Amino acid sequence: MKFYIVKKDSRLAAIPAQESILNEYQERGFKFVEVINACDESDALSRTKPEIKRANKWLIWSSSLVILTLSIIIFCN
Repeated sequence: MKFYIVKKDSRLAAIPAQESILNEYQERGFKFVEVINACDESDALSRTKPEIKRANKWLIWSSSLVILTLSIIIFCN
């Protein structure tokens, strides 16, 4: 069975691959990520690419690095 993987903030959801259901989720703020063939919703989520699950991690690390660099520059001057 095909499932759509949708994402809102850091939350992932697997929904049956029907356009009407996808449209309802998109109206609630979810974004389409990919289509996956799986047995059920939990199987579909487990088959999701790891970089989709951790997409915001690089943003946190880079922001922390920028803040740390700016504070070092400010305190060294």
